[in-house]
Amino acid sequence: MAEPTTGAVVVAATAGVGLATVMPHMDGNALFGAIIGAALIAMNQRDLKAWQRCAGLLVSVGAGYVSAPEIVAQTIITQTGPGGFVGAILVVPVALKALELIEKTDFSSFVPAWFKKGKGE
Repeated sequence: MAEPTTGAVVVAATAGVGLATVMPHMDGNALFGAIIGAALIAMNQRDLKAWQRCAGLLVSVGAGYVSAPEIVAQTIITQTGPGGFVGAILVVPVALKALELIEKTDFSSFVPAWFKKGKGE
């Protein structure tokens, strides 16, 4: 009779081969870098609940994985692993700061007075 660990290894290998055939074009380096970067961000967010940190982790992983090829193309980084790491660390916090800035900005002050309806001379 086989040991339980042998069965677990066989199941894990079969699942890995199955996932590899379903997603043959997935960049493992970019995904790994994005997961590591997202984990770093999620561990540093102590003021959030567990489910909010998990959601942030998933968003950071997605952003890091998607932005990795562009980071490699536009910077001195030559591999997608570090590109995914940088993307996961930078994309979501920068986007959140941009959203915060947009919420605080009064866009009506940019419109000239003569253009406003009912205002001006």
